[in-house]
Amino acid sequence: MGFDPESFGHYQILGLLGRGGMGRVYRAYDPKTDRVVALKVLPPHLAEDNDFQHRFRREARVAAGLNDPHIVPIHGYGEIDGRLYVDMRLIEGRDLGQYITERGGRLDPQRAVAVIEQVAAALDSAHRVGLVHRDIKPKNILVTTPRDFVYLIDFGLARSMTDTALTQTGATMGTVAYLAPERFRGTTDHRADVYSLACVLYECLAGKRPFTGDSLEEQLNAHLNTPPPQPSASAPDIPPAFDAVVARGMAKDVDQRYQSAVELAEAARAALAGTGAAARIPRAAGAPGTSSPTSTRPTSTSRTTPR
Repeated sequence: MGFDPESFGHYQILGLLGRGGMGRVYRAYDPKTDRVVALKVLPPHLAEDNDFQHRFRREARVAAGLNDPHIVPIHGYGEIDGRLYVDMRLIEGRDLGQYITERGGRLDPQRAVAVIEQVAAALDSAHRVGLVHRDIKPKNILVTTPRDFVYLIDFGLARSMTDTALTQTGATMGTVAYLAPERFRGTTDHRADVYSLACVLYECLAGKRPFTGDSLEEQLNAHLNTPPPQPSASAPDIPPAFDAVVARGMAKDVDQRYQSAVELAEAARAALAGTGAAARIPRAAGAPGTSSPTSTRPTSTSRTTPR
């Protein structure tokens, strides 16, 4: 049975924004702050998992302290009526997969690099404080209009959720397609995000995921053993220099990979520069696509009785 209430604690539910194997996201009104927010509500069994709940709260607390224009601010998090939730700024945009579809199925190199640079900036802010996202994929990247400003979402959820999702076949295919090979061995540092970002770069350019395969086993084997694909083979307008960028970004050996997301983005910019194209990263304060002001202080709350 679905979980689509009219209210959730003190929040008034205005509509369903999206759903997935690890929860639902609602447009909700918070009367305490008088703003409309994006409210992610997780399945009830996760709140019963003490290890998950501990990781969730720890990572959400760190993520809520991040201050980067390309990271969606977290207003609060906690548990209400036996369900964990995250209260985030509502971004009026579409995910990167939808954006690619709107652009004809793939992005021109200039737009692709502009997207990657903005995600890399967000990752750099997180990696500097020791936070690894662990779930970089098109669905966790939002693009707003009219300036194509990019936001990275689900910080504070990714580590806990992907660690759990790796055991749930129905919830993983959208994640496994972008996972670094070391993730399957149980070891991860910030360079796993670099690998995933290189996968996203390839998809932006080529209009498809790096590896085909409809099963977890096929995807796992490809990430572990198959050489990275060449984006230039997909379309004549993709400079061959991007092949080397993707190859290094998706290197199986983490020491052979770009050592930071910014390094990957700079290499992508250099590959683009050979075409004479240019694009500027929009990093202005008061970023577009937001429907409410940023909370000055994130909070963690818990309530067992709904209002």
